[in-house]
Amino acid sequence: MIKEVLTILKNKLNDSVNGLKDGQETGEIAIVDNIAKHDDDTSGLDNKVVITLLSVEEESTMKNTSRYNKVVVDKVPLRYDLEGAPAYLNLYVMIAANRSTYDKSLSNISKVIEIFQTNNVLEYNDFKFRIELHSIPFEQLSYVWGLLGGKVMPSALYKISVIKIAAEKDPVKVELIDEVNIKSIKVD
Repeated sequence: MIKEVLTILKNKLNDSVNGLKDGQETGEIAIVDNIAKHDDDTSGLDNKVVITLLSVEEESTMKNTSRYNKVVVDKVPLRYDLEGAPAYLNLYVMIAANRSTYDKSLSNISKVIEIFQTNNVLEYNDFKFRIELHSIPFEQLSYVWGLLGGKVMPSALYKISVIKIAAEKDPVKVELIDEVNIKSIKVD
């Protein structure tokens, strides 16, 4: 699911009409890859806008949802199915412009911000997720770039929330209690 969400971001940035392309470029400008490999000559990150996953966080407010799904037929509850609890996640993503010129990097980051301000709710298989610009203090940004190799380039950090990840397995059927049989107990 994480790969699919990042691919949706990439496709949005590579859109031929409203994306990063200026009419003179061919191929994909935005790619999903690890920006820490930007100094490696074989990485293919030269002259690209790189989408990198920085961190994954569980959304604690969604943790208390019911694991039981009510099965109703003709307005009569038949049973409850016990389902595995899904994980609701927030993704922290860096979009960095590793373009051939600094001017082009700055214009690409400006365009990235414009695209995601206009399209801040995206969809994957009938599941919607929100993308919002995430600001961090300069010291933390410096620390992040230090972990990624030290070469600072124009970039924007985004928080993508909420991504639902659930195991694909058959639910366990839990039958409703429709009869109670009580026997008297004699206490001496």
